[in-house]
Amino acid sequence: MKAIIQRVINASVAVDGQIISSIGKGLLVLVGIDRYDEPNDATQIIKKVLTARLFDDEQGGMWKKSVKDINGEVLCVSQFTLLAKFKASTKPDFHESMSTIPGKAYYTNFLEEMGKSYNPNKIKDGQFGAMMQVSLTNDGPVTIILDSRSSSSLSSSSSSVKSTPNISRSITPNSNLSTKKSKSKNKNKDKVEDINTLEKDEENYNKSSISIKPSENCPNGIIDVSSISSISGTIANLGLGTNGNLEKEKKLI
Repeated sequence: MKAIIQRVINASVAVDGQIISSIGKGLLVLVGIDRYDEPNDATQIIKKVLTARLFDDEQGGMWKKSVKDINGEVLCVSQFTLLAKFKASTKPDFHESMSTIPGKAYYTNFLEEMGKSYNPNKIKDGQFGAMMQVSLTNDGPVTIILDSRSSSSLSSSSSSVKSTPNISRSITPNSNLSTKKSKSKNKNKDKVEDINTLEKDEENYNKSSISIKPSENCPNGIIDVSSISSISGTIANLGLGTNGNLEKEKKLI
């Protein structure tokens, strides 16, 4: 729901040249009903209209009193054009507004609820769905735009709702970070244990009684371990090769 509030010295609505409603000092409220509006949208707008401090106090202090505080009147006028959209042309599109039958029922309930929240005799109305001529003397001028779906225009009713999700989001990253640190520490610990095991295996391997003498197939006493089945399995299990893999693992740690 959208609404435009105007602080007025007086205002009136005419249909076919005949005045059907008028007020003195108070508020003129243009009301646009969205097709997705629910009862809560009306409740928010009503509360803001009746409690907004748009009037001066007796000492001339500005923004001190609401329309209820000054015992002022409220003239509501249905205004579906507040939901206008300009899409592919310069012609306004009004499909966002609630259709006539449900819209009238919603608007009637809106007026009744506003009367219950204030004083039914202080709430005046135009004529729903009619071509109206609205006259007013805007005092100030003071004009306020409200939107029940906008957190900025109705911030007092939405600020408390937003606090809880922010707390939840702030906790979650910390717990994930702690988990990642724990996993990283465990990985490093396992890596060190693997290197210690390799060092012991290498030491035992160096102490073995295998001796290699130079020959035609093994000049300079260097043996191709891949061709000897009796020790190739041991070399593979140790994670050792001819390229110094163990030393590389040590450097990585």
